[in-house]
Amino acid sequence: MKKKIITISLIAVFSIILWASVSMTDVYVTTIRVPVNFTDLPRNYSIGYSSVNEIYLQVKGRGWELAKLSLGRDARFNVSVHRRIGKRKNDLKDFIEANAWLTSSFQVLEIAPSIIEFDVERTGSKHVKLIKNFKMEFKPGYGPASEIKINPEFVEIFGPANLLQNIDSLKTEYREFLNVSENVKIDIPIETPDGISLTNQTSTIEFEVQKIVDKTFEEIPVETFNVPAAKELILYPGKINIVLRGGIDILGRLTNDSIKPSVDFWNALREENGIIEPTIIIPRFTTIIDTVPKKLEYIIKQH
Repeated sequence: MKKKIITISLIAVFSIILWASVSMTDVYVTTIRVPVNFTDLPRNYSIGYSSVNEIYLQVKGRGWELAKLSLGRDARFNVSVHRRIGKRKNDLKDFIEANAWLTSSFQVLEIAPSIIEFDVERTGSKHVKLIKNFKMEFKPGYGPASEIKINPEFVEIFGPANLLQNIDSLKTEYREFLNVSENVKIDIPIETPDGISLTNQTSTIEFEVQKIVDKTFEEIPVETFNVPAAKELILYPGKINIVLRGGIDILGRLTNDSIKPSVDFWNALREENGIIEPTIIIPRFTTIIDTVPKKLEYIIKQH
């Protein structure tokens, strides 16, 4: 019984293969969409405008050829500018012979749109800023410990003058960084507008990530400044405690001298109740969680 089932299965598979083989030799008509590719451009010239970027071809051919076309052939419809500059208007049927992949395997029945207009202009260049384009979410307890660097920061772009004048910056392709807990260094392609080319096709995004912790810095002297020679600004207390939050490696390298609390004499002079909150300068990629005390009493002495 088992052998009989296997035999029947083999016959069925063979029949399907035979049917497919016969069917694929038949002639069919289908419609495909292909991009337009300009060729034979003069040196230092490019396409500034094109009325058509892709076209629809109704083609007739054998099943096998149509199947190969659908399964990944990188088909492009070539339009030759014949090294001439300026504005042009052509019937796309005039370029069928220049596309050997069509003439060797298919019969073109229709092209839509049938007419193309384009302008061949001198290529210019300019430098534009590259903008980061991503979403960032850190793993709980982790955070950034450096600038988010992009390299290069500026890229040189090439293209027709009418396109270049409208471009002041480019963006990287969108990326999402989720649950980040380690340093990031990744190459990301640059989004390139139609008609524009680049010296660099990719950029590098890089930044450090560290575990976020809190650290208390005690007895930090509060400086006074802008005090006139004949006066003295006395603070009570003269030292404070500050709790910072930041990357574990960053906080581990800090000392009391890394934190700069201060009081400006003229700010104190404008206060009426003898109490002032110090200004505190802290290292980058850290934040103040607490200050003890938050405000200081003071007196101004006249010498």
